Amino acid sequence: MLSRSQFALAIGFFAQRHPHWSCDDGPRTGYGFLTRTTNHVKKEAAVIDDDETLLVGEGVDEVEDLASALPARPALTVHEYIVYSAAFNVPAFYFTVHDSNGSFVPLVDVVESSLFKFSPPDGSETTAFAITPPSAPFPLLSQGEHPTLGCPCWYLHPCETEKAVAEFISEVELPDWNEETRLVRWLDLWLMIVGSVLNL
Repeated sequence: MLSRSQFALAIGFFAQRHPHWSCDDGPRTGYGFLTRTTNHVKKEAAVIDDDETLLVGEGVDEVEDLASALPARPALTVHEYIVYSAAFNVPAFYFTVHDSNGSFVPLVDVVESSLFKFSPPDGSETTAFAITPPSAPFPLLSQGEHPTLGCPCWYLHPCETEKAVAEFISEVELPDWNEETRLVRWLDLWLMIVGSVLNL
């Protein structure tokens, strides 16, 4: 669990050690967040048949030249944010996904992009605004307002974050860690957990 002031310190330290992330101070003091932009693509269905011929796409066309097997796929721009969840006192991962025209990408295409390591579990309830795994009391992925910027985003629900990170911290924490090291390692471990679902 992190206080808002610990989170502010943590993201400052983290951005110094991880230059691919930028620390944005936000419009109000104490409401900063980490941000970066990445590029992804929509996953393409590919199958190899019994003759070891690569079959690609919806109609699954036969392809003989493996070098030209996968056509160029349109790029998706992903704006990623690590923000503070005041409700859970932990970081939360928010993001937007846009196509090459700048249009928002619908949820069904978001989860079928290279941002996600795998598709939602079988039996998940998927709507235009959320994905809820089977037997889960809340959605794993939802649409909501960025807590600092106020823009619509997708976000991973942070409710089990504290318990998951605490378990890892208890295994790796060393007695000589100072506050900076502990806060950065906390975020590193949290990103490792988020990275089990997303290609970060």
